[in-house]
Amino acid sequence: MFLPKQELLSLAAGGARDTAMLMPSQTASANERPRRTQAERREATRTALLDAAIDCLVEDGYAKTTTRGIAKRAGVTPGALQHHFSSKAELLGELVGYIRTKIASEFFSLGIPKTSSVRKRHELLLERMWRVYRGPYFVALLELAIGARTDPTLRAHLAGARDELAHFNALAAPVLYPEHADQPELVQLIVTGQATMRGLALLGLAGEVDPDREWPAVRRHILAMNAAVLGDPSLA
Repeated sequence: MFLPKQELLSLAAGGARDTAMLMPSQTASANERPRRTQAERREATRTALLDAAIDCLVEDGYAKTTTRGIAKRAGVTPGALQHHFSSKAELLGELVGYIRTKIASEFFSLGIPKTSSVRKRHELLLERMWRVYRGPYFVALLELAIGARTDPTLRAHLAGARDELAHFNALAAPVLYPEHADQPELVQLIVTGQATMRGLALLGLAGEVDPDREWPAVRRHILAMNAAVLGDPSLA
C-alpha cells in the first residue's frame, strides 16, 4: 500500500532534512543497538526478499526470476523464503505495492521544491518523476506487467495497484499543486503526464530512441498542455 495521507503530508512538508531522523546513527556501536525483536527480524527478512526480487527482475527479467534465485540473493534459504511467501506469485504480487510505496516515499522525502516560481516547481517535480521512470523500480514494474499478461493471479495484483496509484494521485495533487487544487482536470493531467513518461521510457528500453535526449522537449510539451488545460499561462 501507499503511504497514508498524514505521512505523505509530513514528508512533503519536512523534505530531506527529516530523512536523517528516520535512520539509526551511523556512529553508534553494535553494542549500543538494542536487540531486534522476532517481529523486527521477520520484517527485515521479508524486506530483504522483496529487495532481492527487485534486483532479480531488473537483472534477469520476469521469466528467469525464480524463488531460489531470490532467496540466494537475499542471503536466506529457500525454506526461509517459503516461510514468508508460499509461491513466486504471492511474492511478486506483494512486490507491486512494495515498489510503489518505495517510489512514493523517496519522491516525497525530498519535499516540495522550494521556489516561488510555479513553472519551476512543475519542472522540478516532472524531473523527479522522470528519474523514477529511468530507474530500476520502473524496470521491475515493467517486468511484472509482462509476467501478468499470462498470469491471472499477478494480473489481479497489478489491477489493485492501479487503484492505489489513482488514490495516491488524488492525495498528492493538492499537496504538490495547491494553486490548482480546485481544478477538476488536475489529477487527470498528472495521469496523462505519467503515461507520457512511461511511453518515452519504454521506447528507451526498446532502444528506439535516446529518452534522455528527447525528454526536454517532452517536458516542454507537458508543461504547455498543463498551461492550456489549467488556464495558467505562466506554465507555458
